[in-house]
Amino acid sequence: MKKQWIASALCAVLLLSGCAAATSDPPGTGTPSASDPADPGDLPGADDPGKPAGPGHSGEQAGEPVGTGDPGTPAVTWKPSGIGYPLVPSDPSVEQKVAMLTFDDGPSDYTPEVLDRLKEAGVKAVFFITGYGAEQHPDLVRRIHEEGHVLGIHTMTHPDMTSLGREEQIAEIQPLIDLITDVAGEPPHYFRPPFGAYNDELLATLDELGLEAINWSNGSLDWDGVVEGYKDPNLVVEAVLDQLHPGSVILAHDTMKHTAEAVPLIIAALRERGYDFVVLP
Repeated sequence: MKKQWIASALCAVLLLSGCAAATSDPPGTGTPSASDPADPGDLPGADDPGKPAGPGHSGEQAGEPVGTGDPGTPAVTWKPSGIGYPLVPSDPSVEQKVAMLTFDDGPSDYTPEVLDRLKEAGVKAVFFITGYGAEQHPDLVRRIHEEGHVLGIHTMTHPDMTSLGREEQIAEIQPLIDLITDVAGEPPHYFRPPFGAYNDELLATLDELGLEAINWSNGSLDWDGVVEGYKDPNLVVEAVLDQLHPGSVILAHDTMKHTAEAVPLIIAALRERGYDFVVLP
């Protein structure tokens, strides 16, 4: 009788053990443990693909490429759709108002103030430098690069490039290619023609040298109506706003005191209107 009771008890224990095993979670499900770490996407602070990306949203500073929140997705870049056309995103599905500040003719005595104002605002810009500006301010060429701005070419002496032959055009460009390559560690990619003037011959020369022509779609008019070297900076802001459009490529000059004073006003006015700032890739 005693042996029969012991056998019955052992059977009951085995049945209970089998039921417990059948109701436990299969591998990879249930509550994460030290041996079964959680998916990073389930943890607090993980990227939410539903949140908007880009400057002011994903933690990126204004002027940098727009991210998507997915490390496997390339950043969105912005370039003009043609010479003198507004910027368009590399991803057509991106809906974001952006503008790009560009400065011609420098560096000059006013470039440090322009750089200071850009740095304070967290904005990057494109500087199309001249040979005479670089010769007078080689330290500023390096500072422009070190502070994260893009260096482009605006020729050695600022001639109308459409009046020059191929060899003369190259002579206006090649020394600045060499200078920027030495400073930045890589050759420049962008060229702004003086007066915005270009023709097929110049475009062929630029293609040969690995450069792309970048004109503007929004002029600050900081060169117009200047009296004794100065103009009310508020008028410069007004000119920018009068022509403002999504993808604006804004032309200004870091060779004028009033332009340096207008920079923070332009940035504030555009941000108030919902614009972010980007640069060429």
